Amino acid sequence: MSSILPPRTSPYETANIPGPQMALSPDKAPTVFAAMVKRAKNPLLIVGKYVLEFDLEGKKLIEYAIEISKKKDIPIVATTTTLKGFIERNYPVVEMSLVDIVNRLQDPTFTVTPDKEPPHDLVLFLGITYQFASQGLSTLKHFAPHLRTITLCKWYHPNANWSFPNMDDKEWKKMLEEFIQAL
Repeated sequence: MSSILPPRTSPYETANIPGPQMALSPDKAPTVFAAMVKRAKNPLLIVGKYVLEFDLEGKKLIEYAIEISKKKDIPIVATTTTLKGFIERNYPVVEMSLVDIVNRLQDPTFTVTPDKEPPHDLVLFLGITYQFASQGLSTLKHFAPHLRTITLCKWYHPNANWSFPNMDDKEWKKMLEEFIQAL
């Protein structure tokens, strides 16, 4: 059975049925997403194990995460498996499991940065296993109306508010670089 959705914005996992509200994936996603980050008062970047595993033409995904964080002073929440990569690079992060950070983000009085007013109003996801990210994004979509989510992964995530489309590594590298440059 074929999907009625275009392949670039069909859920990467065919069984991922998100309901009537699906992520938007604009044509100029890097520019649009960068503008959203610039407007956000308290953005947050959550990274998972793929930041250590993916290599985009000689550059690890963790390096992109650090560039994004540095460019706009965005705190990073690293899942346990990724903490080592940030320690090796001497880059400060908050360590927390995906389930824990998703549960805490539902509380509008929570923030990982005590110097900024809660809540986090924009949460970026990068390098998290698709199935876990999908469940976390679904939870935030339904139980955290005070925030918006963007996925910077190479797979379309229908449970996010905004998502990159499905793409290959070469296009993903290009979009990440455009996003960082637009910040």
